[in-house]
Amino acid sequence: MQTHSALRRLLVLLWLVVAFGCGGPKRNNPADPDVGTQAEGIQLVSALPDDVGAGSLLLADIRFTVTAADLREPISGQMNLVGDRATGVAQGVPDGLARVFRVDGFDENRIRTYSVADTVDIAQGAPQSPLRLPLHRLTGAVEVTSSLPPEIEGLTVLIVTGRDTMAHDFEIKDANFQQNIGDIPTGSGVQLLLRGRDADGQTLVSETLRTDIRESLLARVRLPGVTGAVAILANFPDYVPVVEVDRFSDAAGGFYRRSENPGLPAPNEAIDFDERFLHQALGPNQESIQFYNFDVHSKTPARMYQLIDRRGDPIVGQLPIFAEIPGDPGYNDLRQVVAVRITDGDFQPNSITSLSDLQAIAEDTTETDLIRNCVMVPDGSTASFRFDVTDAVGLHDGWYGDRVVRYLLFENPDSQAIAEFSGGEISAPVMYAFLENDRDTADGFALDAGGTTHNVATRLPKQEGYSPLWALRVFRLSVFDRVTSVTSAQDNDREDNILSTEDVLIINAPVVTVGARGGG
Repeated sequence: MQTHSALRRLLVLLWLVVAFGCGGPKRNNPADPDVGTQAEGIQLVSALPDDVGAGSLLLADIRFTVTAADLREPISGQMNLVGDRATGVAQGVPDGLARVFRVDGFDENRIRTYSVADTVDIAQGAPQSPLRLPLHRLTGAVEVTSSLPPEIEGLTVLIVTGRDTMAHDFEIKDANFQQNIGDIPTGSGVQLLLRGRDADGQTLVSETLRTDIRESLLARVRLPGVTGAVAILANFPDYVPVVEVDRFSDAAGGFYRRSENPGLPAPNEAIDFDERFLHQALGPNQESIQFYNFDVHSKTPARMYQLIDRRGDPIVGQLPIFAEIPGDPGYNDLRQVVAVRITDGDFQPNSITSLSDLQAIAEDTTETDLIRNCVMVPDGSTASFRFDVTDAVGLHDGWYGDRVVRYLLFENPDSQAIAEFSGGEISAPVMYAFLENDRDTADGFALDAGGTTHNVATRLPKQEGYSPLWALRVFRLSVFDRVTSVTSAQDNDREDNILSTEDVLIINAPVVTVGARGGG
């Protein structure tokens, strides 16, 4: 009996060595008839890749399937996100050879984004330790075609996927261009920026397109052919200076002022908002959310001017026009769209590049109820997350005083995330918050040991009353650990727990991810 027990321990040890020490795709589990049949199933653990975290819309759903030649139907189930890993239990997997365990991650539009598969031989009582299946990013391809004008001699295709941008340059030898581009991460609404250049390197054709990328289906996009490109795009913004932007001057900043925090990016230095200005927080019912802190703003929006034709359609190629940049009086990231009707049938896009140009032509203007969250930034700045995964994450262009200004776009009429606007003001629901120094905004929001704020948003995107503007209800740090949801915040909302601030703090903090409800 003792000999048999020792042999059993040795066999289990050998199985563990093979299962977790071998780099090959197949793991063999030795049979041991003296170990009882599993009652709870086979535990599965999938580590999340370093470039994605819990709450990412790239992993809106994670599922496992078990297949084998002798199984009539696959065994499947849903995985649960726990910290930096997904876990699940495959129940009812019969003993046998070559059981294929597969875990797939899907974005919110059911496009497969991550996957892993492993083949395991199942015998009685094995595996007793979790089966570890680390997820890997999937890639697909896109076919780009176009009938380009004869002036175009080179084409650059920029592919923006989350935090990454891939650049591909092609020499144009034939007006009928066709090219397949592979190794593109899968997902919804991948952005393609296409720039056609002449022999002198000047951009004559520009187009921004979006497409879904799948691993097994070739996406196809077409860059519209443009006739008379040189004449039409003579004022294209690639030829003109880019405005210098400083979001951290004393005139522009509230939370973030370089005079108080010299470590902030220098004037006109590209800003990585994911690195420093992306915060973890809580939703109304303990959901895990992320938001960017774009600093203090007003409920009264600034304006952006959009040129429309006689039918009321936006004029293709014409950039919007702004009258303020950060630091200017009246600047606000949040913009009310003012439509300017152009009746001239021969109007050349981008021949109007400033507010003074608009005022000179005295065309009809109409204030709309459309709001766009246009965060003006130094050229090269990045912010990778959007609540709506089909929203473009790259930089947008606009005109400011005959120069180009770059901005990141968040809430807008074409997105699932929109800002509620009425009576000339943008809605500003309450966000319960804590300040790091328990006094003012100089040191930002307080964080727990895991780097998460205990800020609580009272609305989520797509819910009635949502807006990226938040009126902060600031608690004292003495109740930091007690606030984890709207209910707990309301329970502690007493004057002796509230920190008095000189002014009501209203910040632009768009919610960009919403994850599962937490515990506690």
